[in-house]
Amino acid sequence: MTKILLTGGSGFIGRNLYEQLRDKYDIFAPRHKELDLLDFSSLQQFVKKNNIEVIIHSAVHVPAFNGLEKEFFNDMQMFWNLERLSQDLDKIIYFGSGAEYDKRYDIRNVSESQFGASIPVSEYGLAKYTMNQFARRSSNIYNLRLFGVFGKYELWQIKFLSNLCCKAVYELPLTIRKDCYFNFLFIDDLVKITDSFINMKPRYHDYNACHDNEYLLSDLAKMVVEVSGKDLDIVMLSDERNLDYSASNKRLHGELPQLEITPMKRSLEKLYQYYMDNRDQIDFDVLKETR
Repeated sequence: MTKILLTGGSGFIGRNLYEQLRDKYDIFAPRHKELDLLDFSSLQQFVKKNNIEVIIHSAVHVPAFNGLEKEFFNDMQMFWNLERLSQDLDKIIYFGSGAEYDKRYDIRNVSESQFGASIPVSEYGLAKYTMNQFARRSSNIYNLRLFGVFGKYELWQIKFLSNLCCKAVYELPLTIRKDCYFNFLFIDDLVKITDSFINMKPRYHDYNACHDNEYLLSDLAKMVVEVSGKDLDIVMLSDERNLDYSASNKRLHGELPQLEITPMKRSLEKLYQYYMDNRDQIDFDVLKETR
């Protein structure tokens, strides 16, 4: 079994990856207190001791440990420490962000060739932008660029689709701050894509990992209503439009021609059912105040 170091294993993406892939690979998913990615010596020893072949990097800057003022430094330091070990590994797979295209502007159906047209100014966006520059120059580092992933274990208090599903469970109005086009990807699809990348040598070093279709947030809210089978109000909190955030996944399909992205309605059915089955984990008093 391939030996994999999964960073951020207790987070939303990492937890789903571990749960779905642990029977197929020998996955090590140490918590922050067990392995500090900012400590290169400890990381190097861990990789050598456990004969790690692949690293899947889903960890991000944690303010509780490091402070908000060091977001760029800490995200980059973790990445650089991993990059220094790349020559002794089969590959490193990490998760980038559409923020690499600079979220000050509309990001609509962008392709990988448009990377670099504008340089982000946020610490998070700039960190992901810089990582992609390193990945493109590497021999074995691959960026799966995300534009919004959803599924079980995410923070329903702040994540749009989970929040809508939770409100539908409790028959509350579905609220949207501002409408825009978005390109979400169901977590199970991201796991399938990651699994494929573990076992192949991709032609490129960055791929937009997103749904085949972009959707208005208002249309996704209507889909949640339909999935729930309930008569629910949809409340638009502002008439202003937000900036769009979507991409083309043509390169990804070219690399994985057999890849089938789950239809959005089917994904929402699964997510809604998850919250129906786990409604006791939803704090209603918190939920009713979320927007």
